[in-house]
Amino acid sequence: MSITTFKNYMQRSSVHISGFENNYSLCFDFSIDEIEPLIATMGTRSTLLSYPFLKSIEECPPQGLKPVYAVLIDHLDQPVGFFNFQVKYFQAQQSMRLGQDEDFFCRLHLRLKSLVVNLVEFNTLVCGNLLLSGPYGYILRPDHESSAGLIYQHMIEEMQGWLRSRSLDTNVVLVKDFFQDQKVLEESTFHSFEIQPNMILDLPRHWMRFEDYLDELHSKYRIRARRAMKAANGILRREISMEEASTFRAQLYGLYKQTATHAEFNLVDLHPDYFYQLKKNLGEAFHIYTYSLKDELVAFYTVIEDGAEDEAHFLGINESLNKPYQLYLNILFDIIQSSILRKKTRTRFSRTALEIKSSVGAKAHSLTCYIKHRKVINNTFVPYLLDFLNQNQDWVPRHPFRESENQLVPIFGLVPEV
Repeated sequence: MSITTFKNYMQRSSVHISGFENNYSLCFDFSIDEIEPLIATMGTRSTLLSYPFLKSIEECPPQGLKPVYAVLIDHLDQPVGFFNFQVKYFQAQQSMRLGQDEDFFCRLHLRLKSLVVNLVEFNTLVCGNLLLSGPYGYILRPDHESSAGLIYQHMIEEMQGWLRSRSLDTNVVLVKDFFQDQKVLEESTFHSFEIQPNMILDLPRHWMRFEDYLDELHSKYRIRARRAMKAANGILRREISMEEASTFRAQLYGLYKQTATHAEFNLVDLHPDYFYQLKKNLGEAFHIYTYSLKDELVAFYTVIEDGAEDEAHFLGINESLNKPYQLYLNILFDIIQSSILRKKTRTRFSRTALEIKSSVGAKAHSLTCYIKHRKVINNTFVPYLLDFLNQNQDWVPRHPFRESENQLVPIFGLVPEV
């Protein structure tokens, strides 16, 4: 479909962005089908901002999440940017699982925190993707990248106004996630805060097989790896097809829910058909690997191929079998092995289970988010609320390799600070 067709059937509104001489046009829609031609025209560099991936989320959205998109077009009717938003009804009480502690003051703190959590309830405009770790909120034409912060702020305000006109009020805006060299909203009224880092493993080109990876580990980590793999003897591991993903929908979702239930902070509750839909839409770029014991599914993990890199996506584990069979550790090793065999340059493990991911060689790459309340008086108290509800956990980075430093491969042309 040509851009000419694209510009004719979408409803537009004219806008002026401070600092730019010419006016722009804006298009908003809840359906990505309406803007698919734009994505193809801009040539997105990431599977995670592609039409098939975003369409999968739209078809099978997490509970309480509604995708919405925006297109920015210049005065010559050429696309300048694509912006991926999500409206999420956020209730902290449902997302946070407050633990217990024997210390009186810790118990008091948790009790106070629980009282605050019960009051935190609102619609949030998410700029980016809650299902991912990383900067997947927009694509801008290269000649507009230098003004990314200004354009992004303008798009956020316009999107909030468009949603209000459709009786969908989003007082809180969450912009996620930026690596150290991508902080486009530093000079703004948004409050920045650090979240758990993205754990990323660089894969040197001389790793041709999994044994090459093992050979570079310190002996104690190599022994641990072999012990974990031995513990999983009797587990049948295999990749399943789209037809099998359909057959195993209930089992996959059940295992995912077991793992999600144990998480201390869980922003999304996936749709039961999410994994099948991804396999259907992404095809060979999406992999579902299952672990079976005596013909029973006991674990699975998923991987999205994103160009030269692999994105470890959601997984699920039978928690009662995790420890005796070392399922989680074996999943990490199997992800590494498959990435090596696919000759990828990196494996991105996301932001959970930091220490164990560090123990297999992944390094922490800091991520920054931004948050803002539309009402000025409420926005003043946002930093205090963030401090009070802070979920960052202490953890000890591990150094499993005999050579501690590996060559870094840029993400989107940038090398994040480690």
